[in-house]
Amino acid sequence: MAVFDPVSTPNISDYLYPDTSSGNGRLPVFGGESFGFARGITEQFAKSFYSNKTTPSPLTVPRGSTGELPRSTFNRFALFNYSGFYGNAATDNSSGYRDDNQASRSFSGKSAGSQTPTIPKIIEFYNTNYPDIGYRAQDFLYSKWYRKIPLNHIVTLRRFPMPCEDNIFNYKVAVSEVTGGKTPLNVNGSGDVADATQVAGVTAVTYMGETAGNKLSELMSMTYGLKWKELESKMNEVESGGGYTSQPTSKTFGGIAAATADRAKGVSPGRKYALENASTADKLSTTYADFVLGPVNVIDRTMIRERGLTFEQDMKLVFEYELKSLSYVNPKVAMIDIISNMLTMTTNNATFWGGGQRYYGAAGYVASQFGDINLLKQGNFAGYTKSLTNDVTAGLKNIFGNSSGGVDVKSVLKGGLDIGKQFLGNKLGELLGSIAGDVGSTAAQRTFISAEPTGNWHVTIGNPLNPIATMGNMYCDSTIMTLGDGLGYDDFPLEVKFEINLKHGKPRDKGDIENMFNAGRGRIYASAANEKDILNLAGIDIQTYGSKKDGNNNSQGTQSSPTGTTGISASASSATDDAINNIDKARQTSGGITKTGEYVSNLVSLMVDS
Repeated sequence: MAVFDPVSTPNISDYLYPDTSSGNGRLPVFGGESFGFARGITEQFAKSFYSNKTTPSPLTVPRGSTGELPRSTFNRFALFNYSGFYGNAATDNSSGYRDDNQASRSFSGKSAGSQTPTIPKIIEFYNTNYPDIGYRAQDFLYSKWYRKIPLNHIVTLRRFPMPCEDNIFNYKVAVSEVTGGKTPLNVNGSGDVADATQVAGVTAVTYMGETAGNKLSELMSMTYGLKWKELESKMNEVESGGGYTSQPTSKTFGGIAAATADRAKGVSPGRKYALENASTADKLSTTYADFVLGPVNVIDRTMIRERGLTFEQDMKLVFEYELKSLSYVNPKVAMIDIISNMLTMTTNNATFWGGGQRYYGAAGYVASQFGDINLLKQGNFAGYTKSLTNDVTAGLKNIFGNSSGGVDVKSVLKGGLDIGKQFLGNKLGELLGSIAGDVGSTAAQRTFISAEPTGNWHVTIGNPLNPIATMGNMYCDSTIMTLGDGLGYDDFPLEVKFEINLKHGKPRDKGDIENMFNAGRGRIYASAANEKDILNLAGIDIQTYGSKKDGNNNSQGTQSSPTGTTGISASASSATDDAINNIDKARQTSGGITKTGEYVSNLVSLMVDS
C-alpha cells in the first residue's frame, strides 16, 4: 500500500481506502463524500501530536516548573502536563507520550514490570521506592479472589493517621515562616520544602470486576457540574403608605404616655383619626384576582450561575476473605486478625461521654449574686445563709441609708425614687431593644474553611505499578460486615465480607478530577505564557451576571492547584487557633456584643438622674 506524499501526488484517489459500497472510493450514504483521510495523512497528522511546545504560564503549573510543555492535541488553548505515575509534573514528560523503544521514559512502567505484575514485583517496588505505603504478602493471600483475578485489577484502600491528598507517593509541602521555615517556597520553586509523605496505618486489597463486586464502571462513575439557579421576573409589590403607626410607648405605658408621644410628634386628634381610617387595602387582589398583571407573550425567567460546583462519586468497595490454612497457622486466629484489621480500617475505639455544659449570654459586666456561692457548694448552709443576710442588708443600706449609715424617712423616699428611675430605664431599654434589635454586634464568625483535606482514606484503582486513578481525602461513611453461612476450621465461618462506603471529603473541581488520573501530581491542562487564558485554567474568579462582590474573597487553592501539586504543596492555611482567637479578642474589645436594651437602659437612667 503506497504512502501518501503531500508534495508529489499524481492522483489522490489512488491513496483512498477502498470502499465496498461504491467503485469510486466514496460512500453514497454520506452524501458522496470521502469517509476518511487519504492513506498516510493520518500518520503525518499523528506525528505532530505533542510535538509543538511552548512556555507555560506560572499560574497554571506547579511551583518550580522548568522548561516547555507540549500543546494539547484536542484543545488548542491548553498545554498538556501529564506526568502519571512515573513522571514529574514540574518538567516536560512528553518523551514518554509515545510507545516506542526510543522513549526515555515510559508511562506504562516497563522498567518496574507493570505490564506483567506479580506479587513479588509489587512488594519489591514499593519497599524500594515507597516503603511507607508498601504491600505485604498477607495483604493478598487470604483474599477470596487471590490467584483468581489478575493483579492488574487490584484496588487498594489505605487509612492514614491524618488527612491525605491524592499524592501519597512523594508528597512535599512548602515550609512557611509560621512553622519555622527559613525561606518560604516562592514561585520559582526555590525555598524550604519538607517531606509530608505519611505512613499508611491500615492497608487492604480487593479486586475489580463484577465477580468481586467492584465493577470499574461503578467505582469510577461520577457526577459533576456547575451550580445554576433560576430567576423569574415578577410584579413588584410596593406599599404606597397611608395609615397611622402608633408610638411604641402606647403598648407599654398606656393612654397617657401615648397622648404625650402624639403631642410631642405634633399629631392632632383629627389628623390621627384621618390617618387611622385611611384604607391601604390592595384593590387588585379582590377586583382583579383572576387577571394577569403585565404582558403575557414574554420570556419571564433565566438561569444564572450560583456559587459553587457539584461533584458526587459515592463508592462502595467490597472486600472478601476466606478461611485458609497456610503453613499450619490457625485459620480462625488469622480470620479474627483480618476482622480486627478491617475494623481498624473503618471505625475507631471510643470512650463514653456523658455530655457537658455550654454557657452563653451577654458578655458584659455581671453583678455577683447575693451570698457566698462557694459556701453553698461546700455544703455550709449556715454560713451561706449568714453571708446572704449580710449581702442583702448591705444592699438595702446602700439604697435606703443616709450619709451617716442610718435609715430615715428622707433616705427611704430617695431610695424608692432611685428604684423607680432604674425601673423606668430598664423598661424603656427593654422596649426599644425589642424594636431596634442589637446594635454594635457583628454576625457570628463562621468556622474557617480551608482547602486542606479532611478525609484519612485513600483509594488506588488498578495495577499498583501503573494505577488508573488515585483518590485521597476520602472518608468512610459506613461499613457492613457479613459473616458467611458455612462453618469451617474450628467451627468458624468460612468467609467474611466487608462493604465499605466511601465519599469524597469535598467537591472536586476540574483540576482535582484531573489530579486523580495524574497520580496526584497536579492538573493536566495548563495555559501558555504570554497568551490570553481563554479557558481560565488559572481558576481566577470572574464576574458573572447576577453576582455581587462584597468585601474581599478569601480564595484558597485546591490540592491540584499550582501551589499544591506534585512534590510541592501550598503552605498551611491561616486557619489557626491564634487567628481565630485574635478575631474573637477583637470582637470583645470593640464592644460589638452590647445590646441595644442595655445601652438605652443605662442612657435613660443617666438622663433621669441628671
